[in-house]
Amino acid sequence: MEGLKLFGSPARTRVVVLAVALRETYPRELARISGIPLVSVQRIVDDLEREGILVSRLAGNQRRVTANPHWVAAGQLRDLALRVAETTPEIRAALDAERRRPRRRGKPVDRAGHDAA
Repeated sequence: MEGLKLFGSPARTRVVVLAVALRETYPRELARISGIPLVSVQRIVDDLEREGILVSRLAGNQRRVTANPHWVAAGQLRDLALRVAETTPEIRAALDAERRRPRRRGKPVDRAGHDAA
């Protein structure tokens, strides 16, 4: 997805696609998964919030980001973003590697940080 500029720039497109695919996330997670600097992700999220595409809320000291379900084209955005995520190998690999639930206590972990067997 190096040159894909659906939302103005490749970085902005990557942030939108990841935010929709992850359902609820936060800027640091978006930066880690996308490889975009945190400051840039925060700026992109702010811009997308002003445009009504994303919404965020504070949960403690953490800014949780989601796609705005009340945006005029929310359903089409979700369909497009998920399709882009499916067909873009680097995003698919990053999403597949992302752990979204706790690891079982005492479960061994290999050197790469993944579950062993």
